[in-house]
Amino acid sequence: MKKLILIISSDPNSINYEILKKSVHFFKKKNKKNEYLIVGNKKEILKKTGIKNNVLNILNIDKKKNVGLYLEECFKASFDILKKKEAHGIINLPLNKKFLPKKYPGFTEYISDYFNTKNKETMLLYSEKFSVCPNTTHIPLSKVPKKLSKDLIVKNICNINSFYKKIRDKKTRIGIMGLNPHNGQDFYSKLEEEKVIFPSIKYAKKKKIQIIGPMSPDTAFNEIQTKKIDCLIGNYHDQVLPTFKYINKFNAINITLGLPFLRISPDHGPAENIVGKNKANPASFLYALNFFEKYFKKI
Repeated sequence: MKKLILIISSDPNSINYEILKKSVHFFKKKNKKNEYLIVGNKKEILKKTGIKNNVLNILNIDKKKNVGLYLEECFKASFDILKKKEAHGIINLPLNKKFLPKKYPGFTEYISDYFNTKNKETMLLYSEKFSVCPNTTHIPLSKVPKKLSKDLIVKNICNINSFYKKIRDKKTRIGIMGLNPHNGQDFYSKLEEEKVIFPSIKYAKKKKIQIIGPMSPDTAFNEIQTKKIDCLIGNYHDQVLPTFKYINKFNAINITLGLPFLRISPDHGPAENIVGKNKANPASFLYALNFFEKYFKKI
């Protein structure tokens, strides 16, 4: 039986229509393992992409002048289908965060709150080579030390380990960075490494999870191959994302773990600055589609 994957076309002022247009070959394939339903305004999608009506399966959402309200209806329609368990996963194409309600710093927090899994979610930047996870996501750097806790770190470790267990047969190896330069060894007072990171590692090892660390942040990425690390956990957004994106470019996706389903988005933003210039790269969106195809039996 085929599974249904929802695709929210998202921000109409972005490169999303161009990405859909450049991915049309995927939707034309006859041997797809899943079914894909695009959520958005049908008339605009067909017009902006130039794709024929019978190629895409579209759930029509009436267009509104207010983009925020339009997107809210797209989200609600998609979430209602997921709540009824009529779909098995979701891909949301990029959107400008200004269209989210102000209390949400990102779509990760928005969707987890909707499904009552707030504080249970984990942000995973995934590629087949290796993945990364920031223990804290969209918060000011000054708030990171107070936000870090054993519960938070253990939750992320367990979510990552559970995710990898589902999609592969071999054991997963996780690495975790320290927060401070050289893991705080140059300082006299007890820092986050000793207070929360060491205890988290100890707890994970008791649960038979393969984990190493804390790894010195300045050399951790250099040790991914030699120490055969599948996922490297950092402690704040920009401790792991810049290097990950530099290495993987568009061959990666953003996955939210801890939901009753997998939520994936391309690992880039809406790129309003290149709309209409035929410069959009669909590789990350195609990566998301092919991820669902490859692991369709395990999601």
